[in-house]
Amino acid sequence: MSALTKSLLALTLTTSMAASLHMQAPQEAEACGCFVPPDPSVPIVQAGERILFAQENGVVTAHIQVQYSGPAEEFGWLLPMPSIPEMELGSDELFAQLIAQTQPTYRLDKEYRGDCPFDPFRGQGGGFGSPSNDSAGESPPGGDGGSPLVLRDSVGPYDFAVLRANDKQPMLDWLDQNGFFVPSGTDDVIDPYIQPDGYFLALKLLKGNDVGDLQPVVLKYQSDLPMIPIILTSVAADPNMGVQVWVLGDSRAIPRNYHHTKINDAALDWINAGINYVDVVTDAVDEIDGHHSFVTEYAGTSGVMLDILDYQGRFGSAAQLAANTDAVSFVNYLNQNGYPLFTNNFGPNGFVPSYPSLVLSILQSQLPVPAKLIEEGITAADYYWNIAYYLGDYRNQFPDKFLDLDTTFSSEELAQQLDERVVTPTLAAGAIFRAHPYLSRLFTTLSPNEMTKDPVFSFNPDLPEVSNVHSGKITYYCHLIADPTVENTPAVLYTEQGFKLRYASGTGGVDDANPYADIGMPQSQYQEVLREEGAPEVVIDNTELIRAALSDANGSSSGGCSVAGSGAGASLWMLALGLLALRRRKQD
Repeated sequence: MSALTKSLLALTLTTSMAASLHMQAPQEAEACGCFVPPDPSVPIVQAGERILFAQENGVVTAHIQVQYSGPAEEFGWLLPMPSIPEMELGSDELFAQLIAQTQPTYRLDKEYRGDCPFDPFRGQGGGFGSPSNDSAGESPPGGDGGSPLVLRDSVGPYDFAVLRANDKQPMLDWLDQNGFFVPSGTDDVIDPYIQPDGYFLALKLLKGNDVGDLQPVVLKYQSDLPMIPIILTSVAADPNMGVQVWVLGDSRAIPRNYHHTKINDAALDWINAGINYVDVVTDAVDEIDGHHSFVTEYAGTSGVMLDILDYQGRFGSAAQLAANTDAVSFVNYLNQNGYPLFTNNFGPNGFVPSYPSLVLSILQSQLPVPAKLIEEGITAADYYWNIAYYLGDYRNQFPDKFLDLDTTFSSEELAQQLDERVVTPTLAAGAIFRAHPYLSRLFTTLSPNEMTKDPVFSFNPDLPEVSNVHSGKITYYCHLIADPTVENTPAVLYTEQGFKLRYASGTGGVDDANPYADIGMPQSQYQEVLREEGAPEVVIDNTELIRAALSDANGSSSGGCSVAGSGAGASLWMLALGLLALRRRKQD
């Protein structure tokens, strides 16, 4: 499996580009296991595009997650390139851990007070370039001058080809003749990428591989700046498709030719940990002309990813793994050396870690789970984690469930596959964070009709860091009886941006959305232009509009504490209120 050499592609925008196109509609990530336990304080973000860029000395490294659901024979991937790339296999765990370490969270500090002012809500207080020409004039390697093919090779589960993009029809004809799936509509959007010095990278699955064998790819290529060919992506995009981008460098990354949005955090559902976060982002970026804008979700040290993918001693050694020639000792070596990821999952037999789906796929190829165990609902993860039990006591008790058991396998072959497809890509992904001190995470959503401009990313060392952890404060009033944590009494919430929300009846019944989300206020606080130096240029400031809308909404709600029910509880409330009134009269 040879590495590719380098050359150049001139594209229509003023900077070089690279990124991914999923030739079928992106759906749930089929190649990614569930690596981290769900956190109720973390908004769920589904993205059709997930890419990590690292940029240094005119070379961009792009880790691209391949997300696809459909027949294996219809998987196709076409990618405009600014130069001929070197291609390697990547790691799905990289993206799972990036998400876990940089995901935006929204949490409330809670305070319970016994005082019951007549109107605890009074006032609206504050708070808290042109393409690189380094190789211009060089002749690309390979090819016979008539065919668009530059070279063809394979890596892991992929059959790939690099094609000249100087003439559209010969390239499309070659893809069709050689079994590379090209969906309808591609011809309509490919024109901006057809250039005299252009190239395309095309991928398909090798025969014998299925959708479960998909894994990320890593591309290294000459380019001034990273870019996503979103125009071409529109062929297979869903409405409001999430685009999630991480950028490594020496300073904070910026969307060079898109706007930058700061969302209005008063529109978030703070009570339910920002469950409507993606909707707010979608509406906020839609408030700028063209709907071309990104939100910065994290910007700061790349140290948040150190020693996570490549901690010392992880995976052991391929030679030691291959020396385990029986199924139980082989799988137990994996379990003891960091192949599974430890999360709060529990199966029929207790704790079960998560495994990358690729690890499960490789194990299944030679050490499959007996069919009757699967019929009983025993997962592959449960089986491999408890393999000594299943092939020991459980098998002795229920031998009829193991009639198709086959534990003959090649430990050397499995160890080699795991080393090439799991160990090497994961350790390489971890090492990249040691070479770049700064990590930025940006997010947006785009619908196909909005994919009219390819986003380019650059850097600005003058911009501040952005935390992914956000805190607001809520105070519950009138807690004069029994349980002080009952949250059905009047409350005031201050968001991180200082906006004030009142809940006259408490938050006990607020279980699905922010009741202030539909009051007509803007979903963005600021729309900005970020340049490669200096402070942001604010082009739209919605702060006062937001405050005015909240003030009107706050004023329309009744203040004070309501008294409901009868009996002892109501009597205690009345007594407490009576004592409060007496105390005030004495003070008067």
